Amino acid sequence: MVNFYKKIESQPSFVVLNQIEIARENSGTSTSIIKKVSQSLTDWNFNLSLPIVCLTDEEDHYHLLTGLPIYEAAKAANLVRLWVFVIAAKQPEAEKAIEQAVLQSKLNERVVEPQDVTDFLDFINNPKSDLTSIPGVKDGYAKLIRDKRVYSSLEDIQKKLGAKRGLNWLRAYKQSRS
Repeated sequence: MVNFYKKIESQPSFVVLNQIEIARENSGTSTSIIKKVSQSLTDWNFNLSLPIVCLTDEEDHYHLLTGLPIYEAAKAANLVRLWVFVIAAKQPEAEKAIEQAVLQSKLNERVVEPQDVTDFLDFINNPKSDLTSIPGVKDGYAKLIRDKRVYSSLEDIQKKLGAKRGLNWLRAYKQSRS
C-alpha cells in the first residue's frame, strides 16, 4: 500500500460489485452515457477511471464515495467485479482525501502531443475546413477563428483566441478525430 493522504493507506483494488454500498441508486446520468460506458466495460472487461470507496464497519464491504455512474454502467454490463480506489479509512476521514483526489483529477488531462498541434493548426488554417465540426465551436466562434487566421503555433492560438479556449478546442478536435 502507498501513503495517500495524511498516512491513510490506499490502493487500487478489484472488488465484487455486491461488496460496494451506495447511498443512492441513480446518479442522474443520461441513459445514453451509461449505455456507452457499459458497452466500453463489456468490450474491454475493465474500467479506466476508478471510483473511490472507503471502508465500512463490515469486513470486505466498501462505501462508494465517487463514480456512481461508473458503478451503474458496471451493473448494466453485468460485471461481477470493478476496479476501485480504496481509501483505507472510514467515510468521515476518507472524505478529506476526496478533496485531493478531485484536485489531482483536474490535473490529469490528456497530454497534447506535437502532432496534435500540427493537425489542429492545419485544420483551422485551412479555409475549406468546417470549423463548426469541432465540438464547442459554433458559428460565432468559427468566424472569430477565421478572422484571426493564420495561426503559427499553439501559443499563437492561445494568444489570439484565449489560452483556455484554444486549448479546449484543440482537445475537442483531437477527441472528435479519435
